[in-house]
Amino acid sequence: MKLNGSSRGGHESGRNEDMPERPARRSGRGRTVGAIVGAIACLLVLAVVVYAIWERPPEVDRPGLVRPTAESAAPESEAPDASPSPTPTEDPNAGAPVSYNENMFTFLVVGFDQVAYHTDTIMVGALDTAEHTIHVYSIPRDTLMNISGSTKKINELVLRGVNSSSAELSMDERVQAGIDRMLEGINDILGFPVDVYAAVDLEAFVKLIDAIGGVDYEVPVDMYYSDPTQDLTISLSAGMHHLSGEEAIGVMRFRSGYPTADIGRIETQQDFLMSIASQFLSLGNIPKLGEFIDIFTEYVYTNMDASNLAFFARQFLLCSSEDIHFETIPANYWDSIGGVSYVSIYVNEWLEAVNEYLNPYSEPVTVSDVNILTHSSSGFYATNGVVAGGEGSFLNIG
Repeated sequence: MKLNGSSRGGHESGRNEDMPERPARRSGRGRTVGAIVGAIACLLVLAVVVYAIWERPPEVDRPGLVRPTAESAAPESEAPDASPSPTPTEDPNAGAPVSYNENMFTFLVVGFDQVAYHTDTIMVGALDTAEHTIHVYSIPRDTLMNISGSTKKINELVLRGVNSSSAELSMDERVQAGIDRMLEGINDILGFPVDVYAAVDLEAFVKLIDAIGGVDYEVPVDMYYSDPTQDLTISLSAGMHHLSGEEAIGVMRFRSGYPTADIGRIETQQDFLMSIASQFLSLGNIPKLGEFIDIFTEYVYTNMDASNLAFFARQFLLCSSEDIHFETIPANYWDSIGGVSYVSIYVNEWLEAVNEYLNPYSEPVTVSDVNILTHSSSGFYATNGVVAGGEGSFLNIG
């Protein structure tokens, strides 16, 4: 029986229907779950804040465009298939303060082996963090360079830097000297120094691919090759594979089965790297990024630190596949000098590409800013007016 207030004994034994309902008491479990969720949310916010503070773009030194002192004089070219000889022009911005796009970062990526110190992969590019675009140009290993010696190829530069450094230096210091020599050569053909670089030897490349759990890739042709002198064995059939680090390095190095030799390899390298990029972008992350960065900072020769790598990783993930572009430097890929294969840059076309996609400065790169040696049926032309060592310094040329 419901009572109106209290029992006759004066003790409350019922409930007044006019009294408001008491709120239900939360269980201890509910409080615990709520506390955990709140703590996780705080940790996530803290992680984002710490990450934003920790990651940072590299500090770049941009002194301006290169100014070779020698004057150039372009000869008339008689080769119908050769790039027109570039004409030196006065820089309309000479003397003006140097200004540049602070959202654009230029880079060099080099793949080399620590046996012969030859570079089979050379790529220069630019990342625009405002537009979230990436443009990359491959430079073939046989590209003609205006350097001394009987073989004037870009893939000689790291080896020359290593050999010309003091024998008293450590091996790492000598390799760094080789990379510095490569950077000088890149400056010559770009007209300005790159902001960041990464020189990856074969062992480091294998570790990096294995760190991310391998990659899926459709191998375009059967790849079978063996060279005991390089400790190199490639055994891959055409078709889809989940590649380990060792298999991936085989894809990057294989060239004997392409009708176009090194150009075929470059096309596969570009396609392979684009495939990796697309896989990461579809995931929205780079698997095991922390381990990836650790390997990069320990085994890769670079002027970036871990915070710079984290910055570039996040900027990369803001891009879409459609905004990543791979090209090869415009050139005569089938040039021959004294019976030796060379790639001779088409200077005008190259400078157009540099100014359109790679140049971070407000002023255009002109012929007077680069040191490029080209060759055609009419002879040699150096943009700085001097062929290093003279035209007779080439291999097999008397």
